[in-house]
Amino acid sequence: MINDGQKLAKAPGTAPESDGEHASPLRWRILRILAPLVFTICAISGAVSYYLYASEAVEHMHDDHQEMMDIVALSMPDAIWNFDDERIHAYLETLSHHASVHAVRYFNHEGELVEEIAKSGTALDPVTHSKPLVYQNSLVKQAVGRLELESTNAPLLTARYQGGAVLFGIALTIILSILLMLSWQLKRYVMDPLSKAVRRMRQLEGQHATFQRIPPVHSREINKVIVELNKLGGRIFNMMEALRDNEERYQHFYRDTPALLLVIDDKGTVQDASEQMLEVTGWAREHLVGMPFHALISSQNGKHIHRISTALRLGNACNDLVMTLNCQHQEDRQVQVVIPAANGSQARGTMMLLTDITELTRTQQRLLEHELIDPLTQLPNRLSLNQHVQQLIARDAVFGLLLVNIDRFHSINHHLGPMDGDLLLKEVGARLKECDPDWIGRTGGDEFVMTCDINDLRPLVHRIQIAFSHPLLKAGEPIHLSLSMAGLQAQADDESPSRLMRLLELTVVDIKHKGGNQYRTCVRDSALEDGEPLFLKERMIREALTMGWFRLYLQPIFRAANADLEAPELLGAEALIRLEHPDLGLVPPDEFIAAAEKTGQIVEIGNWVLEEAAVILCEWRRLGIEERYLSVNASVIQFRDQGILHQLESLLERYPIHPSQLVVEVTENLMLDSKDSLRYQLQAIRRLGVNLSLDDFGTGFSCLSYLHDLPFGILKVDRSFVMNVETSRRDRELARVIVAMGQSLGMQVVVEGVEERGQAEIFQAMGVHAFQGYLFGRPMPQQAFETRFHANTDARVSLLKPIRRAPGTGNDLG
Repeated sequence: MINDGQKLAKAPGTAPESDGEHASPLRWRILRILAPLVFTICAISGAVSYYLYASEAVEHMHDDHQEMMDIVALSMPDAIWNFDDERIHAYLETLSHHASVHAVRYFNHEGELVEEIAKSGTALDPVTHSKPLVYQNSLVKQAVGRLELESTNAPLLTARYQGGAVLFGIALTIILSILLMLSWQLKRYVMDPLSKAVRRMRQLEGQHATFQRIPPVHSREINKVIVELNKLGGRIFNMMEALRDNEERYQHFYRDTPALLLVIDDKGTVQDASEQMLEVTGWAREHLVGMPFHALISSQNGKHIHRISTALRLGNACNDLVMTLNCQHQEDRQVQVVIPAANGSQARGTMMLLTDITELTRTQQRLLEHELIDPLTQLPNRLSLNQHVQQLIARDAVFGLLLVNIDRFHSINHHLGPMDGDLLLKEVGARLKECDPDWIGRTGGDEFVMTCDINDLRPLVHRIQIAFSHPLLKAGEPIHLSLSMAGLQAQADDESPSRLMRLLELTVVDIKHKGGNQYRTCVRDSALEDGEPLFLKERMIREALTMGWFRLYLQPIFRAANADLEAPELLGAEALIRLEHPDLGLVPPDEFIAAAEKTGQIVEIGNWVLEEAAVILCEWRRLGIEERYLSVNASVIQFRDQGILHQLESLLERYPIHPSQLVVEVTENLMLDSKDSLRYQLQAIRRLGVNLSLDDFGTGFSCLSYLHDLPFGILKVDRSFVMNVETSRRDRELARVIVAMGQSLGMQVVVEGVEERGQAEIFQAMGVHAFQGYLFGRPMPQQAFETRFHANTDARVSLLKPIRRAPGTGNDLG
């Protein structure tokens, strides 16, 4: 809290508050509110009383009229019987003298009007009363006529108006009395004390250097208000002091920071800029403020401008956008833009942070050029070749790829010496470049690679042969060079640049073994890199599909929540494919899966696996092994043309299985394919209800982005991280990172290849409880699996003793 004499801060730029000098006094405003209310209450009360009084008066008047007619009806028939007209007239005259009677009529027994006495004018709100006249004596009883009386409410209305005036006067007197009393009370107990407090506060106006408390007054109620005002004033003073300090720090930071800062409103207009921003861009503040932000950005960054505009409008964050900043009278700068998410405090605009990365970009470009350029020939190197070929494949281009190798270069280099040998390579590169390929690079010691239009491959080879038909002069002697060249037609469905280069290199090796100095086109399906000819493996796979040699083995997946790992609960199983050859016995998957992927037979194998998995799940349902899932592996080739999606849709239509019991496992190699097509297929599979698992994470193209973007529900830690987790700190930390990534994204983490109890305990400490491996169960035939777990539907079993993995059981597809 603050004390007397402390300084009073006022927010800079704050508009002076209205003191209410031109407003009407509070008591009159209160009276204006209360007066209609009190008047309305009194008016309603008077009206109700008046209505009740008038109703009662009318009722009494009617009763009086009826009573008079009853009296006249007793004596008037005698006058009629005796034909005494004077008496009859006297009776009628007597009735007509009543103030509320307008007319009296006598009708004979035949209904004819005999006599009428009526007052002048028209009756107001007339009411007619009728009474039969009957003459009766000891001998005769006979109707002699009818008496009719017409009354008016005029006298009663006059009485009403007089009574209403009296009531209104009383109500008005009450209203005025109440208002005067309220006015006096407000003035004495509220307005006078508040006026004194206001006068005291006005005395402090303009004295911002000090803060003095409002003195107390004689009104106890107002004193309570003053106490609270003093407390509030103290808090406001402290807040204003803090705001002033923060404002000074903010202004110092904003104006003097070396960062490039802009304040942008939600329409994209510049509101303010830091001094560093003005210095770097060369813009004057008066020119920059009010300028649309997109005018500062190069037109080449249109996509980023739209993204920034959307972020400003919606209050979203926008990070790590790299774009070109237009400068005035200076070189344009490369900047990285960061916009924080709106938190409700950006009333005057959003702070935009721009980091000048121009020099960093140039340095990176120089480093990249150094990484991509061969320092000897200044031609692109192998890394640059890989990028170039990947770009061509991504554009679905069909192009020619040519590998050129100098024959006997080792002998020539030994003869000339290292320096002249390097000069020779530079001249060879220059001469090859003169042959006009689309792209040329040096990928090895004496190895050059070129790309060209597919129709220009043969002409390019011919130009090279002509160019090197003439010798090169080095150290004063002519050097005749011969070249071994291999070419192929590359296309969009090629797997990778390394695969293409492998084919070219094997072809060149074969050319050199046969004497060199020639060109040959690569024959892809000769598979020179395979130890066994591809066609033999293709024939074995075809026979296995036809003869039914493939089998599915099931390896259980358990949940071991207890620290002692006893009685784990069965979660499901992974289906692993085996080829049982009648002559060769059990063929490991390593020996036929790769060949099946090259020949395209992997699609047919994958369809068979999915079909068998559906049959197994139906059998599990019959046996009562429910709420367990079966996981099958899928190859990247099965995702091309959406084949696996159609197969799954067909299975779910034909088999009575629950989609969530089926899990499709994919490996990281799948991520190298088109991400948009992959995302669509994986999301479509997930919409079918089928679960997705990412297998072998961390062994290939590991990237957190596809874990976040793609709908995986299960993450499997590869056995390569498990084998040495007890002894290798590096493997243990890598495994911990992978587990944390999966758990942070809400995925179930399954550890593969667990063979030792200590391995399981380490992962349990990381929060993992799902395991697969020989410690928990070997892969087993379907019948053995069902026999083991059908007997105990709770599916809790004792652990097997640790068993070492038999060779050749990895890389299963199932």
